[in-house]
Amino acid sequence: MRTCRRVIDRAIPALSLIAALSVSGCGSTPEANPAVGNTLTVVTASPPQTLDPAKTAQNNSWLENLAYEPLIVRRSDGTLTPGLAESWSYEGTGNKTFVLKLRPGVTFSDGSPLSAQNVVDHLKYVVSSAGQMAPLLAGCTFTATDPATVTITSPAPNPDFPVMLTQDYIIGGVIGSGGLADPGALGTTTVGAGPYMLDAQQTVAGDHYTYVPNPHYYNAPAVRWRKVVIRVITTPQAVLNALKTGQADVAVGDPSTVGAAKQAGLTVASSLFLWNGVVLADRGGTLAKPLGDARVRQALNFATDRAAIAKALFPGAGEPAHQVSVPGGYGYDDSLATAYPYQVDKAKALLAEAGYGGGFTLALVTPEYQQLHLMAQALAQQWKQIGVDLRITDYANANQYSADAFGGKFPAFMTAFGQIPIWMEGPSLFLPSAAFNPLKYADPALQSRYDAAASSTGETKNAADRGVVAYLTTQAWFVPVVMTGLPYYARNTVGGIATSPKEPLLSLYEIVPAA
Repeated sequence: MRTCRRVIDRAIPALSLIAALSVSGCGSTPEANPAVGNTLTVVTASPPQTLDPAKTAQNNSWLENLAYEPLIVRRSDGTLTPGLAESWSYEGTGNKTFVLKLRPGVTFSDGSPLSAQNVVDHLKYVVSSAGQMAPLLAGCTFTATDPATVTITSPAPNPDFPVMLTQDYIIGGVIGSGGLADPGALGTTTVGAGPYMLDAQQTVAGDHYTYVPNPHYYNAPAVRWRKVVIRVITTPQAVLNALKTGQADVAVGDPSTVGAAKQAGLTVASSLFLWNGVVLADRGGTLAKPLGDARVRQALNFATDRAAIAKALFPGAGEPAHQVSVPGGYGYDDSLATAYPYQVDKAKALLAEAGYGGGFTLALVTPEYQQLHLMAQALAQQWKQIGVDLRITDYANANQYSADAFGGKFPAFMTAFGQIPIWMEGPSLFLPSAAFNPLKYADPALQSRYDAAASSTGETKNAADRGVVAYLTTQAWFVPVVMTGLPYYARNTVGGIATSPKEPLLSLYEIVPAA
């Protein structure tokens, strides 16, 4: 059955997630006579292959979000506020029917008006384009109920439409009818209803992209810069140098340069959202029989000195991780904040209970990014104390790593995974169809918890989400080791640099000229 589920491989994208987020002023009273700056220069780490919101990768979303206002805005504190939609709600029970009421009087940068049919056409284009985010809407139907109302119907419960249609996942940023009529041009132009639009004359593809105010934007006081320039700089040290020398105002940083950024007097904003560690993929014991026993998986967790690894590999930028979420994040269970204290004797006892008192050999594959290969070496030394011989295959080639890890060739692999809503996380991380479950292990008890969360609302849903994370933690499907965030650097020329556990990604539109 096709469902509106997320089935996106987050192994690589999670590491370079650089999404631009909410539009300052959306759904709020405009500030009286706000200061307008001349040029805001920001730095991103990778050039886009396309500017088409339906086809681009999530790590390039800053370039789309400047021009394409989302239906729903997620602000830096994690709250959801009106964007192109004035209001939204589920109808009936089971989280299958989602209704959006559009904001009146909105005009795209090409002069065309926003309408319900326009939004329907946009969503259908997203699905047909088969881009990275298309699986979010697979199987859904879209209807213009009236000129200002859009109804989305899912064949299965989906509690996360409000989050999916924010700027975080790009596809909530609606393309105007003129752009949909000529989709081939969307790769190098913008036709959106956001506060800015691309100036092709001041843009050099792959190097820098220049945006100027959209004269049709409905909330002119929210436009705080006469120009926004996004520069592409690919090496962490060069990024840091660009800020230190005043060539840029804001940039996506790197854990390896956080200390230097602070010493240089830069503002550093970061909220935990990645857990870095091991996927114990072979829960059925097919490739490595010991992993089929939960006691063995728990032993590996107890044998992990998380604090030592965090201090050695992520000084000032990482904290010990015990579950597949972060404090304040989706499904995080406070009672499991230190679920697996470093206890070698307990780990040995669990192995002995499971019949592996003499230890065993475990094969693991790792990529060479986000310090994961160094983390694997540290784990090899720590797990050796309980008799586990960790045999590491280390790939500098990310494609080779992905092929082996997600091809089910190894019983365990290293990863860095960005926490996302539980309903969206399931098809990516732990359900039988998930990329991070390459051996397709199914657990009826986990599926039951997941299904209950999918059809719930409010605090009932929050409790069900915690139940999913708690089950994954106690059954030890993973060995989370360190939590990290994506650091952002800023000069004192700007203000509004803020992130939060529910919105760890920096919003360009909350950045304002310094007071």
